[in-house]
Amino acid sequence: MNRAIPDDIIEEIRARCDIVDIINVFVPLRKAGSGSWKGLCPFHQERTPSFTVNQSRQHFHCFGCGKGGDVFRFIMEWEKVDFPNAIHLLAARCGVVIPEPQDHGVSAGQAKQRTDQRERLYRINQAFAEFYMRELRQHPESAVARYFVTRAIPPEIADRFQIGAAPDSWDASLRYGQALGFSRDELVEAGIALVNEESGRVYDRFRNRLVFAIWNEQGKVVGFSARTVEADAGGAKYVNSPETPVFKKSQLLYALPLARQAIRDRNFIILCEGQLDVIAVHRAGYPCAVAPQGTAFTEDQARIIKRYTGRVYLAFDMDSAGRKAILRALELLLPLDFEVKMIRWPGGKDPDELYRRNGPEAIAAAVEQPADLLDFLYEYLTGEFDLSTPFGKSRALDRGLEILMKLNNPVAREGYIESLSDRLGLRSDTVFAQLNQLRKRSRSRQPEPELPPEPLQPTEPALPREVRHAEETLLQLALNDAAFARSLAEALPTELLAENLTGQALNEVIALALNDEFDQVLLHLARFADDHPNGELSRILVESCDWEQKLQSKAGADCIATLRRYHRQRQQQTLLARLKAAQTAEEKRELLEAMQKLTAG
Repeated sequence: MNRAIPDDIIEEIRARCDIVDIINVFVPLRKAGSGSWKGLCPFHQERTPSFTVNQSRQHFHCFGCGKGGDVFRFIMEWEKVDFPNAIHLLAARCGVVIPEPQDHGVSAGQAKQRTDQRERLYRINQAFAEFYMRELRQHPESAVARYFVTRAIPPEIADRFQIGAAPDSWDASLRYGQALGFSRDELVEAGIALVNEESGRVYDRFRNRLVFAIWNEQGKVVGFSARTVEADAGGAKYVNSPETPVFKKSQLLYALPLARQAIRDRNFIILCEGQLDVIAVHRAGYPCAVAPQGTAFTEDQARIIKRYTGRVYLAFDMDSAGRKAILRALELLLPLDFEVKMIRWPGGKDPDELYRRNGPEAIAAAVEQPADLLDFLYEYLTGEFDLSTPFGKSRALDRGLEILMKLNNPVAREGYIESLSDRLGLRSDTVFAQLNQLRKRSRSRQPEPELPPEPLQPTEPALPREVRHAEETLLQLALNDAAFARSLAEALPTELLAENLTGQALNEVIALALNDEFDQVLLHLARFADDHPNGELSRILVESCDWEQKLQSKAGADCIATLRRYHRQRQQQTLLARLKAAQTAEEKRELLEAMQKLTAG
């Protein structure tokens, strides 16, 4: 696995995270023998527990659905995140600081300085999230608190979303930060304070505003978005934290840490326009809502969503600006094969206003009846082009096809184009002819495509059941006894093992035993399993195999004999095939002699 996180950091996190403690937070486990725990599998529906965790080997496996692995794999499956994000989530739990990718290639001193800088920024942001929340609660007479009352957001929701108030002061935040021990420069770097370039004066960035904490994907506060509470404010309606080493707005989705579980449960995400809209949709019973952090939806944000679900409900306004935002989002979502639907808020209201005036039922009704992509597309084309004229209809068709061509899924693309031709009253053969013309023009403007990769080679034939069982048993025995593992080096030539994961894992165990590194076996196999996720290997690693010495010796001998017989059969098959293809008498004679030696042996 190509990792951007150093191996020593990964192993420190692994060492600090007991798999039973981590999984037990999400899945109730009960003791099921020495070092073994069981529970209902969180990855498929079942009534009888088949989900097993081996504490001594720090591995899990479900005997029902076949999922398995170490603590990192569990978090990847549970949170629907990739390996680096699973590492970050576990690091946050166990207090390990992870250097960022840009730290690689610099000196150790520079890397530590950058890591310390980021950790300092995290602490500043967390401290001010708490500070702003206290300001909102403790000063109900302030302009921000009075405005907040009009939004009718309950205190528990405000606490959950870490909503706060920036004091109506030029330096209250600056003085508070310095009192905590943060320097003026650090507060400026974090975006809490600003420097007047002419006078050099330092003052608060956020003043007399409603403040929303912004989290990264791992749930750390990395910045803020602050809304004005003045009806006739001359400045911007929202003021956001600047770009910092921890705040990259193009890579952030508001409320994603709060929405992650609901996205997985419902298998769709609602993409709103702003923080208050997200909060309203969450309160209405749809906690799978998020919003882009920044002025526009980005490709990075689309790829983050793809890790969680393949279905997006766009909950943008349907005015001119909203339609442009939807079209921009479609340009990024369709090539990634998202199924896209549109939520239409009745009366043109935004979700926040709709919730306050009509209650959660109005939001639920809109969410449960989303418009299909084609419905939006036809309405958009109708508004942009005069479909009553032939040329207007032609231009509308071209624009519609330009959008639908971005779909990678050929079945979905063809289905939508067929439906569009029906809506426009055109024959499908005419529409597809126009599509081909657009493709030709598009290709003429594009660089030459890369050649496709070489076709994959045929895989090895499946191993017979008794051979697989023999390899698995030997791996179990080797894992339990270093002396047995060392004995296999002579009794089990490497050519007897198949080139599968079990065979590779067994070779790894034997090599470690020979090098007096048997105490590192579980660590090496955990790394191996990270790089090669495999249900069979995880099953072996959670099963216990405590045999008496006498039974162990007999089982080992029987398994080795099975592998020798299978190896001999494969050799015989190879020689027979070569014999049939032999062209000369000398070649045939040599092959027959080899066959006789093999049979005698």
